[in-house]
Order: sequence, then C-alpha cells, then structure tokens
Amino acid sequence: MSESVLTVSECLLHVPESAGHASFRSFDPSHPLCPLQLDACVDWNADTGATSHMTPHRHWLHNYVPKCVPIKLADNNTVYSAGEGIVYLNPIIDGKAARTFGFTRVLHVPDLRNNLLSVLFLTRQKGFTVTIDSSKMSFKHPDGTVWFTATISDSNAAFLDGTTAPLAEYASAATTIPLDLDLWHRRLAHHHLQDVKKLWKKKLVTGMTLDSFAAPDPICEPCLAGKMHANPFPSSKWRASRPLELVHSDVHQVPYPSFSGCRYLVTFIDDYSRFRFVLPIKAKSDVFEAFKNFKAYAENQSGHMIKILRDDKGGEYMSNTFSQFTTECGIDSKMV
Repeated sequence: MSESVLTVSECLLHVPESAGHASFRSFDPSHPLCPLQLDACVDWNADTGATSHMTPHRHWLHNYVPKCVPIKLADNNTVYSAGEGIVYLNPIIDGKAARTFGFTRVLHVPDLRNNLLSVLFLTRQKGFTVTIDSSKMSFKHPDGTVWFTATISDSNAAFLDGTTAPLAEYASAATTIPLDLDLWHRRLAHHHLQDVKKLWKKKLVTGMTLDSFAAPDPICEPCLAGKMHANPFPSSKWRASRPLELVHSDVHQVPYPSFSGCRYLVTFIDDYSRFRFVLPIKAKSDVFEAFKNFKAYAENQSGHMIKILRDDKGGEYMSNTFSQFTTECGIDSKMV
C-alpha cells in the first residue's frame, strides 16, 4: 500500500491527541518518515497523560497505514503523526518470558523521542485493571491474568518489562540500494552466492525479498581479499653467531594420534647449528612444559643460554605463565 500524504488542514479535522510529558527529538532527520530514530528511546514509558500509544520507531509498526493526527506536547507545541499500526511486545514477568501480544492503534510520531504506552487508553478502552505499588505497575487483562508489568524507576517513571519485536520485513526497506542477490550476499557476511539463492528460493529466511533480479557481479573484491595468501616475508641473510642465540619453534598436528594419545609435535630448531629438538605432546597447552624440558636440556648440553625464541604467537605461546617465564629468564620472544 502506498503511503498517502495529508495536508495540515486535513490533519486538523481530527481530534487532537496528547503526548503527556513527552518532548521533541534532539535532531531533525532528512525525511519525516525516517524509519530509524537513532536518538529515540527504546523503552516503553507507561504514561497516564498520553491519550494514545505513540512511538517514533517506524520499523516497530505492523499493518502500517498513513494517519495524520495533531498531537499536543507538554510545552504546548503541536506535532503530527505520520501513520498508525500494531506494535508487538515480548513481555517479561517476574524474570520469565511471557506470551507475546500486540498493542493496537499505535501512532507513529517521528518528532517524539519517547515511546508512550497510554495507561488511560488501556483502562478505558480495553478494560485493563492497573495495580500500582512502590516499585511496580501490573496490567491485568479482563480475563483476570497479568499480561505485562512496568518497573518504576527512581525518577518516578514506569517502563515496561520486556522488549519490542521489530518488523522483520522492514529490514528490506531500510536502504535505497536495489534489493538484489548481490546486496543480500553482502548483508549475509559474503556468504556463498549459491546458498544465498537457495535461502531466497526456498523461503528459508523471513523478510528476504528481491526487487531486482540482476545477475550478481561474479567478482567480489572483499571475497577475493579475504582468500588471498599473504606474500612471503623477505629472506634474511642474518644468522645466529652462537648456539641458542635464536631458537625457532612451531606446533604441528599429526594425522593420527600415537599409542600414548599424542596428537601434536612441537619443534625447537637452533638457528646456528640447525639442531632439531622434537617433542610429542597430547595438547597445545603442553607446549610450555615441552619448552622448559628443551631449555634445560639444550642449555645444559651446550653451555649456552637461550637468547631469542621465535614463534608464530599462537595461543599456546601467549599464556601468562609462558610469558612470565620467558621474561624472568631474560628470553626475548619474537614473532615469525
């Protein structure tokens, strides 16, 4: 349905509504029907002064229809609604999720900053009974059950307990870019295009629509960049001048575990002598113990101390215990 535009004179034919103590938003968007009011509150204020439910968030409203109604603010300014619809709430009662339900006749007022739940509308038009104590408001349906509650803050304002269910389909309208497979490919974190097509064809995703069937570009630069291999590091002519001046270390996973359950090999290679020390380990967390064994053996046999340990900065080399040990031993840890 196309959203018709009403003139101010046509708006004044309606009975003015009241927004209680609500105020203007803090900035003016470029379009009066801006779908996302980023500066507006997301909580619902249970207001006894508001004559209707009101929200500045267009993307919350289901079954949206244009409706222009003048609304009087607390400072005697007048703003106008842009439409009307249904807002669904996921209430929480006593810490537990309750049944989702909808507020009908919710006015979309882009110039507001607050979401107003009209207590008077619920009691006079819907037959709700409201119970108030020092910290809580309870809204009881005519069937005798409590449908939702509101917590009273220190500032004497009551806010509904729960979250608002956004309009899933409206995600498709929150852009001026054509809704094609290429856009959905990007929205879905550059997922494979064939899978994106399958999601749309089999209707596996709610709200996934297309208004353009143009063939996607076969070349996606972010996808290519994410799969590119890093260029090799330039070779260095520097070599250690004595044993254990520089030790290279890495962890390798073996295809089959040993009889004792070892699934990895940790290697320590002396840059000067090319001596290789290989230890089997069961888990990567055992690298620290393996290094201590290598350090004790190599330093005792060679009479030299390890000066630099070079590794790939994997998690097995970056534990606090490992870092503290190398620092206390005066070993410089460098990345490959």
